[in-house]
Amino acid sequence: MFKAKIFDISKDLYYIKSNENIYIAKAKGNFRKKNIKPMVGDDVFFEISNDNIAYITEIFQRKNQILRPPVSNIDNAIVVLSLKEPNISYRILDRYIMYYEIMKIPLVICLNKCDLIDENLKENFKNIYTNLGYKVILNDLYIDNTENFKNICKDKISVITGPSGVGKSTILKSLNPLYDIETSSISQKNKRGKNTTRKSTFYEIFENSFIIDTAGFTSLDINMFVEKKEDIRDAFKEFSFTDRCKFSNCMHVNEPNCFIKKEIENKKITQSRYESYLFYLDEYLKNRRY
Repeated sequence: MFKAKIFDISKDLYYIKSNENIYIAKAKGNFRKKNIKPMVGDDVFFEISNDNIAYITEIFQRKNQILRPPVSNIDNAIVVLSLKEPNISYRILDRYIMYYEIMKIPLVICLNKCDLIDENLKENFKNIYTNLGYKVILNDLYIDNTENFKNICKDKISVITGPSGVGKSTILKSLNPLYDIETSSISQKNKRGKNTTRKSTFYEIFENSFIIDTAGFTSLDINMFVEKKEDIRDAFKEFSFTDRCKFSNCMHVNEPNCFIKKEIENKKITQSRYESYLFYLDEYLKNRRY
């Protein structure tokens, strides 16, 4: 048996890389019986049969996985968005952040198309999220962030994700021009991007450094990744002082003597973030499955 990593999937065929060799493999039937489906990012064992066909025989234990699209063993996520063309709200970004916090995957935020917004908006955005401990990259046509991205991705498997049309594929092409990835245009009628990323695919942008370009999501069912309401609360870093509230299980909504609500009143916690929290908490409570 040989060790390999799945870097692409097409229907029931798995493209795997073992050392410098590429194989097109099939999965053994026992995976189907166990209701296990190999994912991009999986480390696997495979064997080559007498008829010269490669078969995946074993999937190593995954350190993590994301749901949409299904990808495993991620080291970090790069969340890309723009505040113009298309206009993306902070609430959408906060959904991405919440998702990756719950999945326990470190993330970097890239604000793209900064040449289209004014300095005050740019700095306000950066301050909100750097104050929470996130690395924020400000990117535009006139800034070369190649080395910045290389340092983030070096010797790692990264996901690059975000709403359609914000420039994910353009960033990926700038890191390695050999990859001819279709980029999306912006519909002038509604200023939204056309989704050109249909699946998850590994790109080795430079030696031993991989990026997976994933389709953006803004409407993923919150119940698919939230098990309990506390998961949402704990995904907001600024709520880490819950132990200072009167009640140890405080949800920071209507409880008396809530330290977090006082911090909001004193403008030490950003109002837009708190509104995102209330929005997603309400969404979960309305749609949760008992």
